[in-house]
Amino acid sequence: MTNQEKQHYIYLRSTKERIPCTEQEFHDYYRDIDAFRKKQQRHGRCVCPAAKRLDCDMDCATCPFSRAGDTLSLDYTTTNDDGDERAWLDDLPDVFAAVDVAAEEAELLDALHLLLAGLTPEDMEICKTIMADLSERAAAASLNISRKAFLYRRDKVLTHLKNSLKNFL
Repeated sequence: MTNQEKQHYIYLRSTKERIPCTEQEFHDYYRDIDAFRKKQQRHGRCVCPAAKRLDCDMDCATCPFSRAGDTLSLDYTTTNDDGDERAWLDDLPDVFAAVDVAAEEAELLDALHLLLAGLTPEDMEICKTIMADLSERAAAASLNISRKAFLYRRDKVLTHLKNSLKNFL
């Protein structure tokens, strides 16, 4: 059998089946896999023998030939010139605190958006006058109500907003 007549297969380790393919499909499929496997072997994370190279599917978590290699734990300690030991984990910035704050702010904004969407048009107009920083008299005049009615409605809206958002603040 010559090279032109040779049948190429793609092996799927997860299903343990061989799929016939053309030579071009074979090379296209294994090109990225070979590059990935060689990089892992250079770093000592793959000890796949040459006879099993076609079994590689870049899923190192389930591969029996996967090793730790040059990957070190965050608990790995280094010693400086003074003899002080320091773990790599100590050098990482506290990015998770920023992520937590951003998630809380997003949750607060979502709750505020839902709360504002549920307000009546009159209550929204009162909120707009508060945001415009108008005086009580000017705000009441813009809404065509008395100053006392404006104060009552404003306090009612603000109390409702505070009570609804007290879990977030």
